[in-house]
Amino acid sequence: MVIVRNIPTQLILAHAPWLLGGGLIICIVACAAAGLVLITAGERSGLLIVLLGAGVPLGIFAIAIKRDQVIFDVHSGTVTVQRRTVFKYQNAVYKLDTVRRADIDNVSDTARAILTFHDAHPPYPLVEAYNSGNGPHRAADAINSWLKSYRRIP
Repeated sequence: MVIVRNIPTQLILAHAPWLLGGGLIICIVACAAAGLVLITAGERSGLLIVLLGAGVPLGIFAIAIKRDQVIFDVHSGTVTVQRRTVFKYQNAVYKLDTVRRADIDNVSDTARAILTFHDAHPPYPLVEAYNSGNGPHRAADAINSWLKSYRRIP
């Protein structure tokens, strides 16, 4: 996750798979263009290339590409986790005072940041996918640092 805003009253982190999404868009455009060229040349196979070559990556894009955003807001006293795809929007809202800290959920060589709570809420993942690299650790560190500062505000 990338830190979008980090001020004393608000912390916003976001994750969007730009590389994967961009690659799928390039595949969609290339297959659609190739199929249209074949169709204009009178080849019926061009229709199959457009439908399958562009349709399958378009379906993957619509279902799998998710934009995640986490907003810690002092004024509303909430933490909001938003997930968006082309077809779906989900959000989970928690009271800021119930959040204990951010931790790391590891699986093999990958990880994701999760929120843990003071009350009975189970840990909540900030993104659904596990990632390699330092991104989840940086996100958890930023959240924990912001929460530490927030709790000092009178």
